[in-house]
Amino acid sequence: MLTGNGSPRARLVIAAAHRKGGSGKTTLSINLAAAAHLDGLRTVLVDMDAQGSAMEWSAARSEGSPLEGLSVCVGVTRDPDKRVAAARLRELTDGYDVAILDCPARSAELTLSAAIFADVVVIPIAQGPLDVWAVGQTKESLDLADLARGERGPARRLWVLNNADTWVLTSEAEQALRDDHSAAFGGIVHHRAAFPRAILRGESVLTSRAGLRARSEIRKLWRRVKKGRSE
Repeated sequence: MLTGNGSPRARLVIAAAHRKGGSGKTTLSINLAAAAHLDGLRTVLVDMDAQGSAMEWSAARSEGSPLEGLSVCVGVTRDPDKRVAAARLRELTDGYDVAILDCPARSAELTLSAAIFADVVVIPIAQGPLDVWAVGQTKESLDLADLARGERGPARRLWVLNNADTWVLTSEAEQALRDDHSAAFGGIVHHRAAFPRAILRGESVLTSRAGLRARSEIRKLWRRVKKGRSE
């Protein structure tokens, strides 16, 4: 059970990582953090991207939101290309039940840092073939991280087909990811207007009136992530 605040690190650390830009890591990070918070778990979202999108999302939230109490902090160094020390990540996640690490694109060092520290790595992939083919660099970083983890063993990995739209391409991309056994298939999150609309207000689809299907997809993904398995 994900309870207790006395641990020197969060009980469950989730990294959203993909070396290719535009895969939707921050959108998934925001909504997974919201799901954990709404489950009553003390949650921190660590913004490891120099753009600070998660921080801007948090700042846009109005008082009285159901997401009050969800912590968002900066987790990058002055040089975003340098690896963040494990001690820094422990400091940021100390006392929380769940920590979400929102990794930047194109930074091998930060991806490696997050993957070494995480229990679960969520890898969002857009549905186009170029995005599926581009996953090689991400897998290389995750393989290096697993080696560095030593006796802890490899982190659990979940593919997420993200921003899915065209049915034929979605079906082909899903099959390609299911055939790649370097990670389990975690599910599909479709391209829906509910996601940016919620983000503009500092909210999640889980705390918005519109977006029933979007809420269902995020809840399903959260169940799979926290259990570390595909359904």
